[in-house]
Amino acid sequence: FAFDIAPSNAQNPFCINKCERALSNIDRPHAFSANFIYDVPFYKEQHGFLGHVLGGWQVNGVYVLTSGEPYTPGQFFNGLLGLGNTYLTSGDRPFIGNPKADKRLVAISQVDADVFFGTGFTNPNGFYSLNALNSTGDIVTVSPADVHFILNLPNSARIFGTPFGDATRNSLRGPKLNQLNMGLFKNIKIHESVQLQLRAEAYNVLNHPNPGYGVNGNGYLPDFFTDDAGVPQSRFAENKDITYARRVVQVGIRLSF
Repeated sequence: FAFDIAPSNAQNPFCINKCERALSNIDRPHAFSANFIYDVPFYKEQHGFLGHVLGGWQVNGVYVLTSGEPYTPGQFFNGLLGLGNTYLTSGDRPFIGNPKADKRLVAISQVDADVFFGTGFTNPNGFYSLNALNSTGDIVTVSPADVHFILNLPNSARIFGTPFGDATRNSLRGPKLNQLNMGLFKNIKIHESVQLQLRAEAYNVLNHPNPGYGVNGNGYLPDFFTDDAGVPQSRFAENKDITYARRVVQVGIRLSF
């Protein structure tokens, strides 16, 4: 499986068909693209000094606008406990708390938090905010209704009565793609068979923060490990932590003969 796609295994090894039905990794339900070339019609023959200055201009561009790509929430804490074989590879996805809550909010059971963070606990069936623990170290009590996800660890599996987290495959979606590339060309006729072209090209000319596309493209999905909720600079499901492809401008000269 690809390095940027969380768990390749079925979450529940006893339900590998119906339970794994989901969107494709390349699903982008809305996609628009357009391109254009415009040869400025004035002074096309380029007669005289004025014709050479004002004639021969061309503007072109390519515009792409698409929905973000879906991805699967995953986790790695179970691997740190050596529970991969015990869980039959099922501990790769979290439980759902409140599906209407911010997808970046994650909880961890108080007992599991004590194992990983040494927090202690007052309620074996209670939960702490993983975002707070990872970001500031503060112990903040939360309920499943306050968060979108709950880490699938031994004590939360005891609370929910199953080791099979119910977060579905490709249930989250990355940032949209919105990019315009443009070029401005100036063609200068030097002789009947010789032409000089001055070129100025701008990739992502509107400087939209597009991930993983075009020049200087990097990762196109945010951190998909729920265990990283609240971790500075690498927060789960935080699009702002992606290294974006910014505007790039280049100029050149081309001689055709």
